[in-house]
Amino acid sequence: MPVDTKGILLVQRSDAPGARLRTALSRQPELEVIDEVPDTRTAVETARRVQPDVVVMNVGLSDVAGNGVLGSLREVAPGARVVLHAHAARSDGPGSRYWTGRLVDVVVDSARSPVFEARLELPDEPRSVPLARGLLGELLGQWELDEFVASASLLLTELVANAVRHVPGPCAVELTHSGGVLRVAVVDTGPGMPDLQVLGASRIGGRGLHIVTSLSTSWGVDHLEDGCKAVWAELDSAAQGAVVA
Repeated sequence: MPVDTKGILLVQRSDAPGARLRTALSRQPELEVIDEVPDTRTAVETARRVQPDVVVMNVGLSDVAGNGVLGSLREVAPGARVVLHAHAARSDGPGSRYWTGRLVDVVVDSARSPVFEARLELPDEPRSVPLARGLLGELLGQWELDEFVASASLLLTELVANAVRHVPGPCAVELTHSGGVLRVAVVDTGPGMPDLQVLGASRIGGRGLHIVTSLSTSWGVDHLEDGCKAVWAELDSAAQGAVVA
C-alpha cells in the first residue's frame, strides 16, 4: 500500500544547528521535506507557492516577534498546520530532545495532531516573564485564538515567573491548541515540585498555583526523560470570556 506522504516546509537559518531536526523529519517515510528556507519572510512566499501540509519553523524569538508571520502563513496556505520552535539562543533549551521527538509524532499522526503547536525557549532573566506574555498574546492573536489571551497570559505569567525565580538556567514555554483546548506548559530543569500552599491573611506570595487552579480546567506536572519537568495547565474555549487581564 503506498504511503500518503505529507509535504514539509522547513524554516531555519542556513547556519542553524538543525541537522537533528531535518534528519528526524526526513527518516519518516510519511514525511518529505519539500523545501527548506532560511527566514520567515521567504517562508511565506514559499508556502504560497508549494502549499505544504505542515510548516515547521526552527527560528529565533526575534524572527517571529512583531512580523505577523503566523497570520501571513494562514492567509497563503490555510490548509497547512504550523509547528513553531523559537529560541533565544543557539544552545538547546530544557526538554528540547523530547520536543523534537514529539514534534515528529505530531507531524506524522494528523488524526491526533493539534492545529497549532509552538515552543518558545526563554533566557534565565526576569525579562522572560513580559517577553513570554507578549509573545503569547501575539501568537494567539495571529492564530485567531483571542478568547484565550486573558486567561493564558495570567497562567503563563505565574508559571514562567516561578521557573525564573526558582530554577537556574533557561526555561521553555510550550503551547498546543486542539479541539477547543489550549494547553500551556513551562519546562525547566528544576527537581522541585510545585505545591499548593496554604494561604493566610498575612502571607505574601505563594498564590501562583492557586491562580493556575482557578483559571484552568486541569493542571499537572510531566516528568521528561532527560530529567526536566513540564508544569502544564489546560484552558477550554467554552469557559473563556469572563476573565479580564
